[in-house]
Amino acid sequence: MRLRLSNLRELDDSELVKRARDDDRKAFSELVLRHQLVVYRTCYRILGDREDARDASQEAFVRAYRKLDTFRGRSAFKTWMLRLAINVSLNERGRRELPRADFASAESIATLEVPEDELMRSEVASEVHKALQLVQADHRVAVVLRDLEGLTYRETAESLGVAEGTVKSWVHRGRGRLKKLLT
Repeated sequence: MRLRLSNLRELDDSELVKRARDDDRKAFSELVLRHQLVVYRTCYRILGDREDARDASQEAFVRAYRKLDTFRGRSAFKTWMLRLAINVSLNERGRRELPRADFASAESIATLEVPEDELMRSEVASEVHKALQLVQADHRVAVVLRDLEGLTYRETAESLGVAEGTVKSWVHRGRGRLKKLLT
C-alpha cells in the first residue's frame, strides 16, 4: 500500500529509502524535500555560483536516485546525500574554470533599502563567502559542513569519507585560513 505524501512526512529517512527502492517516487520526493536546502547551500558554498549550485544539486539528487541501492544505511541518508553533492560540486569546480564567486547578487543586496543591522549581516555574509572561495577545497568543505551546516564532526567525516581526526584538522586549518583572510 502506498502512503499519501502527507503520511510520508511522518516516516524517517530510512523508511523512505526503503520505499523509494521499491519504486515509490513519492517517498524519494519526500527525501528531496527534506534535504534540498542543505544540499543546495553546500553546493553553493563550494561552487560560489547560484546557477552552478542549482545544477549540481539537481545532479546530486539524480545520482542519489540512480544509486539508491548502494546506500547501505551505515550513515544517515543526509550524510550520504551530502557526500554525493560534495563530489558533484568538486568535480564541477575542477572540470571548469569557475569564477571565484557570484558577487553580483551580494552587491545588489547593498543597494536595497534594508535596516542597518540586516545590511551589516549581508555584508559580513558576503565577505565570508568571498573568503571561503579562497580556502583549500577539502578545508572549505569541512568548514561548510561543520560550521555553516551544523553537522557534528562524525557526520562531517561520514559525509566526506574520511576519519574524524582528519575532519578536525581540516576544520582547524580552514578556520585559520578564514581568520587570516577576514582580518
